[in-house]
Amino acid sequence: MKPGCNSISEANNTAASSCCNQHEPNEHHHLCEHHHLEHNHDGHSTACDHHHSDINPAPISWLTRTIVLLLFLGSGYYLWLQWPAMLMTSIKWQRDINGQLSDLLYDAQQNITAAYSLAGLSFLYGIFHSLGPGHGKMIVTTYLATNPAKIKASLIMTVVSAFVQAIVAITLVSILLVFFKSSMRQVNDAADQFISYSFMAMLLLGAIVIYRSLKQAWQLRTAQHHHHHDHGDNCGCGHKHFANADEINSAASLREYIVIVFSIGIRPCTGAILVLLFANMVGLYWLGVISAILMAVGTALTTSGIALLTLSGKKIVSRYLATNQRQRTMTSIIIKLIGGILLVLLGLLLLNGHSYGMSPVL
Repeated sequence: MKPGCNSISEANNTAASSCCNQHEPNEHHHLCEHHHLEHNHDGHSTACDHHHSDINPAPISWLTRTIVLLLFLGSGYYLWLQWPAMLMTSIKWQRDINGQLSDLLYDAQQNITAAYSLAGLSFLYGIFHSLGPGHGKMIVTTYLATNPAKIKASLIMTVVSAFVQAIVAITLVSILLVFFKSSMRQVNDAADQFISYSFMAMLLLGAIVIYRSLKQAWQLRTAQHHHHHDHGDNCGCGHKHFANADEINSAASLREYIVIVFSIGIRPCTGAILVLLFANMVGLYWLGVISAILMAVGTALTTSGIALLTLSGKKIVSRYLATNQRQRTMTSIIIKLIGGILLVLLGLLLLNGHSYGMSPVL
C-alpha cells in the first residue's frame, strides 16, 4: 500500500486500498485520510462510493453496434427469403403425419396397442407442427423481442397458449358433433371462423402495444419537461429522472399476456381437429382427445424453447443498443412501438390471406 494509506485501520484496509488506487500519487494522503474518517464514523466510504458512481463502463463502439445491427437485419432478410420453402415443407410434413395418424386410429380399432404409437406420433406432431411457420410464433417472437418480459411469465404464456388451443379444438368439435351432428365440412368452417377471431385478437394486441408505447413516450417527455436542472441519473437530488425499462412496462403486462393467450389459443389446431374427427368415425373419440392433448404437450415444448431463444437473443443484442439509463428507456419504448406496428401489419396480412394455407401453429 502507498504511504498515504498507512493510517487506515486493518479492518477497512481492503476497501480503502481499492479506493486509494483510483487516484494520482499526490492525492493519496488527503483522500485516504478523508476515507479513514468516513470509515470510522459511518462504517463505509461515502467518498469512495461517490467517486465510483462517476465511473461509467467503457462505451461500446459504433462499429460493434453496426455489426450487430447488420447481422440482425441479415438474419431477418434470410428468413424472409426462406419463408415460402419453410411454409411448403411444413405443410408437407403435416399432411404426411396426418395420414399416419389416421392409419393408426384405424389400426387401434382392431388392436388397441396401436394407441401407444398414436400417442408418440401425436407428441412428435406437436413438436414438428410448431417448428413450421405460424402466426402463434410470430406473436410470441415479435412480442418477446420488442417488450420487456420475464422468463417465467413467458414460459407460462407459451404453455398455457398451447393447452388452450387444444381445449378449444376439443370443445369445438365435441359441441358440433354431439349437439349439432355437424359434418366434417361444417366443423372446418367453424374452425376457420375461429381463425379469423384469432387474427382480430392479434390486431388488438398490436393496437394495445402501440398505445402503451406512445403513452410511455409522452410520459417520459413530460417528465423531462419538468426537470430543467441538468442532473445525472444518480445526482442524489432525491428523485428519479428516468424510469427503467422494467418499471415502465410492468403495469399492464398481464393484460397483454391474456390477449396473447387468447389470440393464439382461440385458433384450434387443425391437426387436433382432424384426429378428433377421425377418432369419432372409428368410435374411439376418447383416443382422439388424448392425442390432441399430447399434441399440445409437444407444441408447448417447442414454443417454450423458441421463447427462451428469443429472450436470450434479445439480451445479447440489447447490450449494444444503449449505455445509460435514458438511452435504455428510450430504446425500449421505440422498439416496443415497432413491435406493435409489426403485430398490426401481420394481423392485417393474415386476416386478409388466411385462406391461403397459413400454418395454424403456435
